[in-house]
Formats: sequence, structure tokens, C-alpha cells
Amino acid sequence: MRVWIARLPVLLMSAGIVWVSNQSVTVPQPFSFADKLYHVLAYAVYGWTVLLALRTFPLASRQQVVLALSIGFLFAASDELHQAFVPGRTADLLDWVADAVGIACAVGLTIIRKEHACPK
Repeated sequence: MRVWIARLPVLLMSAGIVWVSNQSVTVPQPFSFADKLYHVLAYAVYGWTVLLALRTFPLASRQQVVLALSIGFLFAASDELHQAFVPGRTADLLDWVADAVGIACAVGLTIIRKEHACPK
């Protein structure tokens, strides 16, 4: 049961991202780079949930990092590709870059936190 609790957030985030990406209507942005900031923040959370889910598998830390980055980058790319087929939306390489930055930040901060954690 605990395993599914750790895996549920990434499933919910994935579904949420796909749902938002499937919306034809976009909301006005409060400032010029708000869209990119939203991408970074959403995918930082997504990257963290991927790492959380990967901790339930018997993998070395390095494998978790490589897989989290790979899964995150590929999911972000598939999300951008999906948007190319949604009326009123476009695929944007810079959106994917913002997604990748968010994922990398989440993974990087998790590594830093883990390395500097107090020993138990």
C-alpha cells in the first residue's frame, strides 16, 4: 500500500499536465515570461514526484537520477508534441527547455538536500 502512495503523486501530476495541455483556451499572462515560469514550476513538482516514485524501486541513487531526468525530459517532449495537435495550442521548444530546467532543478535540489542531510 505504501508503494502506491509514493507512486500516486506522479500519476496525478502526469494526468494534470496532460489535462491542462489538452485545453484549447489559454489564459492571459500577468507578465511576459509567466508562461515559462509556470512550466519550470510545474515540471519541478513533476520531477520531484518522479523521484519519489522511483524510490520505491530497488535502484541505486545514480540510477534514480538518470531515470528521473530521462522520464521527465521524455514526458515533457511528448507533452509538447501533443500540444501540436490541440486546436489553439502549439509545440514550443522553449517550453520544453523550461520543463527540462524545472525537472533538473528538482532533481538537483533533491541531490543537494540528500548530500547535506544530517546523519541519523
